[in-house]
Amino acid sequence: MMEHDSNNVDSVNVEEVAVVGGSQSTEDEGARLLLEKENSVRKNAIKGCGGNNITSALINVYSSILMFAIHLISLECLLSIALSVYFTIYTYRKTEGDDFDGSVMSWTLLSFAVITPMTSSIRMAFSRREVALSHLSVVKSTLLSIYSAHACWNWATPKKEGRDPAFDWLQHTDKILKTSVQLCNELMRLLTLPTSTRARHRVTCYGRKEAKDIEYVMTKLHLTILDRMGNITDLCEDLKYQGLPPNEATRIRQWERMLIEKIEMLLVAKKYRTPQALRSFARLFSIFLPPLYAPFYSQMATEMNSLAMGITFSVITCIALTALFESIVQIEDPFTGKVALDGIDVSKELGDDFREQLLSYRLHHFANAQPFQMKLNQN
Repeated sequence: MMEHDSNNVDSVNVEEVAVVGGSQSTEDEGARLLLEKENSVRKNAIKGCGGNNITSALINVYSSILMFAIHLISLECLLSIALSVYFTIYTYRKTEGDDFDGSVMSWTLLSFAVITPMTSSIRMAFSRREVALSHLSVVKSTLLSIYSAHACWNWATPKKEGRDPAFDWLQHTDKILKTSVQLCNELMRLLTLPTSTRARHRVTCYGRKEAKDIEYVMTKLHLTILDRMGNITDLCEDLKYQGLPPNEATRIRQWERMLIEKIEMLLVAKKYRTPQALRSFARLFSIFLPPLYAPFYSQMATEMNSLAMGITFSVITCIALTALFESIVQIEDPFTGKVALDGIDVSKELGDDFREQLLSYRLHHFANAQPFQMKLNQN
C-alpha cells in the first residue's frame, strides 16, 4: 500500500539530487541552498494560503475582485452605468401603472453586434501576444548562441591551428556582450513606447502630432538597433580574420539574419494592431447600447416589484460589456507588462534577466575574468 503525500515525495527527490551534486564545495553549497528553497516553494504551493483550501479560495476570490476593480473598471464603465441607471429610473417612472411590456426587446443585437466582435478582438490580440513572446525567445536565444560562438568555438584540426592564445578573446567577447546588452536595451525602449494607433491619432490634430513624435523616436531607436547589428557583423569578421572557417561563419551569419528578422517582426507587432474600426465600434456600443435596454430593465423592475433589482441588472450588464472591452484595451499592445494585466514584461525579459544570462555565460567561459561592468548609455 503506497500512500505518499506529495510534499514528502518532493522532499525525497530534493535530497536525492543533493547527494548527487557534491563535487566542489562552493557549487555544492549553492546547489544545496537552491534545492532547499525549491523544496520550500513546492511545499508552500501545495499547502496553499494558511494551509486551508477554504482560506485559499476566499483569498483568490478577493484577489480577483480587487484585480477586476483596479484594471477593468474604467471611466467608460462609469458613464455607461450612469446612463443605464438614469434611463431605467426614467422609464420605470414614466410607465408606472401603464400597460407596458419592455420584455419584447431582443438581446440578439447585443450578442452579435457587440459581444461577438469583442471576443474576436480579444482572440486576435492574445494571438499576437503569443507570437511576440515567441519572437522574443528567439531574439534572446540567438544572442546567447552568438556570444557562445565568439567565446568558445575552436577550429583546431591536426593540420590547422585553432584559436590564437595571444589574441585577447575576453576583450573580443566582452564587445559582443556589451553590444548585445545595448541592443536589448534599445529594443526594450522601442517596444515600450506609447502606442500611436488609437482613434485620436487618426482624427485629431493633437493625436496626429503625438503619433508623429512617437514614430520619430521609434525610427531613431530602430536605426540604433540596426547599427548594433552592424557591430555584431563586424565582430564576426574579426573572428574570420582569426581563422574561423567559412562554414562556421556562415552559421553565425544565419543567426544574425534570424535575429534581424525576429526584431522586425516584433516591430511589426508593435506598430500594427487589431482593426481600428472594430475597436471604435466596440468602444461606442459597449458604452451606449446597455442604456438603450432601459425598457427591459424597467419591465423587470415592474414584474419583480423592485426597482433596485432592475437597476442592479442594468449595472451588471454595463460592467460586463465595458470590462470585456477593457480586456481588449489591456492586451491590445502586447508590450505593456508594467501597466497591463497580461502584457509582456519587456523590461524584465530583455533587461535584468537577460543580462544575468549573458553574464552567466561569460562566467562559464571565462571563470577567472574580472567582473563585467558597463553603462547602458555608453556607446
